[in-house]
Amino acid sequence: MHKKGQITAFVIVGIVVAAAIILVLYLRGQFFLGPVTPENLQTRFEPIREHVEGCLAKIGSPLIEKIGIQGGYLSSHESTYRMKNSVPISYLCYDVPDQDICSNRMLTLNSMEDELAKAINTGLMNCLNLKQFEKGFDIRVLPNYNTEVSIGEDNVLLTLNMATILSKGGTDAREDKFQTSLKYPLGRLYNVAQDIINVEAQYGDFEQLNYMLAKKGQYVINKDKPYPDKLYVLQTKDSKYIFQFFIEGEPN
Repeated sequence: MHKKGQITAFVIVGIVVAAAIILVLYLRGQFFLGPVTPENLQTRFEPIREHVEGCLAKIGSPLIEKIGIQGGYLSSHESTYRMKNSVPISYLCYDVPDQDICSNRMLTLNSMEDELAKAINTGLMNCLNLKQFEKGFDIRVLPNYNTEVSIGEDNVLLTLNMATILSKGGTDAREDKFQTSLKYPLGRLYNVAQDIINVEAQYGDFEQLNYMLAKKGQYVINKDKPYPDKLYVLQTKDSKYIFQFFIEGEPN
């Protein structure tokens, strides 16, 4: 009986110790404990970074998909697009009267990056909530934060320049930049679109089967001809991401 009592006592002590460890770990997650140093404060940026990068992905992903299915523009002026399945798909090459060729609209990567950056910057205002991380210290965000977008061949890099300062007891830590990279082959499909447009602008028609063979099956190019225009729908062989656009034709 005496041994059983000792075992029971050890079990109880073990449970108490485990509960105390769990409580300390929980409190460390909820409040700032320990010496206040810039290095310790810097470690508190991890959940903030996850939140900000999550917002960048949440806001950025549907916009990157939208700019692809709309032909390189998030918003278009009247007569610069054609509706198909309730989607305003942009003309990237305008009709030249009485000729088979067209006039290149000159869509650029920079213009897409700028339009995406502005839209993401606006969307972040309804996603970011740094107040939820104010537990044991203060958070300050300096004004005039801005988003940058860099379109690569297979990835779109989103950067939020937002000076964020954590403070406690006169000690500060600071983070100026948050980034996330989203896997979309926007840059590669843009290059293919430019190849198509350049041929359409110089010669009047693009042969997609020869192009796909020359590129060793890296791309899938579908061409439709809803009168009087041409619709090109582009994909890479390893992604469902779509970039599509119209070439404007001339009615007979």
